This record gives sequence, C-alpha cells and structure tokens, in this order.
Amino acid sequence: MTRFGVLAYGPSGRFHREAALALLTLQAHAPAASEFVVLTDHPRLYQWFGRSIVIDRLRATTLTEWRGPHNDRFRPKIEALRRLAADGTCDVVLVDTDTMARRDLTPLTERLAAGAVFLYRREYGLAAPPRKGDRSLAHEIAGRSWQGIAAGPDAAMWNGGIVASSRQHRGIFDRTLAAFDEMRPATRHFAVEQLAYSIVFPAYAPIEAAAPWFDHYWANRDRFDRAIERFLSVARLGGLTPEEARHELRERPIVGPLDSRSPWWAKPLRKLVSRRDPDDDVSRFREP
Repeated sequence: MTRFGVLAYGPSGRFHREAALALLTLQAHAPAASEFVVLTDHPRLYQWFGRSIVIDRLRATTLTEWRGPHNDRFRPKIEALRRLAADGTCDVVLVDTDTMARRDLTPLTERLAAGAVFLYRREYGLAAPPRKGDRSLAHEIAGRSWQGIAAGPDAAMWNGGIVASSRQHRGIFDRTLAAFDEMRPATRHFAVEQLAYSIVFPAYAPIEAAAPWFDHYWANRDRFDRAIERFLSVARLGGLTPEEARHELRERPIVGPLDSRSPWWAKPLRKLVSRRDPDDDVSRFREP
C-alpha cells in the first residue's frame, strides 16, 4: 500500500487551500487501496474530507522541535517523511502543497513497491551549477561525504516537490535528516533539504523523476492560487462532496503554465503596492 502525505501548517490560507487541492488530486488519481494523510496544525480546515483522509494534528511544540537547532523552515518536511514511514507498513509519497497529481498514479506506486525512490525532477549537476547563486555548492557540498555517502562527480540537485520511497529502504529518511543536519552549517544555500534527498537517495536506489505524474506550480503560484480559490469556493457553495470535487478535477483539471516568473524587480514592487491580506490568516479560527 502507498501512503500519500501533505504537510500544511501555519496561518496562511493559501497554503491550506493548496493542500486541499493537492489532496483532492491525489485521491482522484491514486489506486483504491491508498491512504491519505494531512499533517497540519489546523485540522478543522480539513473536516470536509471526512473519513477519506487521516488528519495528523501537529502541535506548536512539535513544529518547533522539527525546525531543529537552526530553526530551518524546510527541516519539518523531512520529519514529516519520517513520521509517515515510521510504522514501516507503506511506501511513502510526500507532496508539496503547490503540486497536483495529473494522471493515474498506479505505475508510480508499482515502481515504489518494486523498490524505487522518486524526486520531482533533476535540476543540475552539483559539480557545475548553471546559476551564480548555486555555484558555491561545487565546493561546499560536492566532493565531500555526508553520513558516509560521497557527493561524487555525478551528484545532482533534484527538485523535492515530490519525495517518495519504497518501504524496502528502512531508515532512508532518518539518514536524510542526519545528512541535512550535517550539511546545514556547511552552506547558506536555501535548498539544503533538497540536497539531502539528492545525495542520500542514490545510496538506496537510482532516483526516478515523478514529474510525469505531477505538476509543481511553484513558479506560477499566484495564478494557480486564484484558480484554486475559485474552485474550492464553487465546490463548497455548491454543496459538492469531496468525491464529486475529485470527479470535477478529473474531468476539468486546473491547468496553466507552470513557470511564469516575473522580472527581478516585480517582487519588491508587489510587496510595496500589495500587502499581505490580513483576512487570509486562518489562525483566527481557533482549534479546540
């Protein structure tokens, strides 16, 4: 069996809307025997799903512990993977909130059952990163060993929007976390979490790309968020059940260009003219 997970915490309504959509698309395309888990500090936001998902409530103390000694905002993702895999009974897939499953996931789950590991897609070789901001990795990470695993000449950075491993690889996420904690003081690069997967996973199995089954829309998030908000509003106002919402997404998926990044000056300008919407803060809905 495959256990699909989504980690969604914090006050931003956008993240929780994305998480709800990610869950619906997973349910729309996963094999019938799959399990779906949302790890969240706002369980009330997911009650609409009923018994079709497992809600794993995260306390503030847990999230603080998961951020580790460097208070890293990406470290909880590896901790979530450890939690999903802890009982050793399932293959595990953790998807970022800003992802959508696009087609039948049966072939992916069959590969996991056979011992595969997946990340979203390969980005570049660590020995010669193409972008200036990534080139420090050639001497900070490449050519060294992390938790006994060498980041050799073939080491690459993979995007971690989708992270998956077969249950056959016991301890893979424990070792990934240990490698992350070892790397974190060695580099200021933002994507240390992705580096940890990229270096540890090949010690267990060749990394396979999950991109054929998923879209990861991080580079066009604003556009997708508007479409997601409209879809969920219509679904809830129309009284759709989660099953009916999944059917709608299979028949009429939310689509668009995955990369629509603005010029460098657009982001600071947007911050000046468009402040964060205070009404999109879900923390005002108190959890019991």
